[in-house]
Amino acid sequence: MATARCDDHKPNDSEHVSYALPLGYPSTAVTCDIVGCAMPARLWLDKDERRAFLAGERLFTIAGGVKVRVADDLFPN
Repeated sequence: MATARCDDHKPNDSEHVSYALPLGYPSTAVTCDIVGCAMPARLWLDKDERRAFLAGERLFTIAGGVKVRVADDLFPN
């Protein structure tokens, strides 16, 4: 599942392989999912979500069932 994290709280795992920017980043409503952090977040994608992105998908679900639309650029971890 995608996770929303800011630059200071990047996922430290091998599951999230790429990130995409939510529409409007850095002036986005999507904030880091770390408790107490309100910085703008990037959407970190797992391998299946990365494949979906490359196939044209731009809407991803994060914790709590919230769906986030991302821009057309994809960045490596």
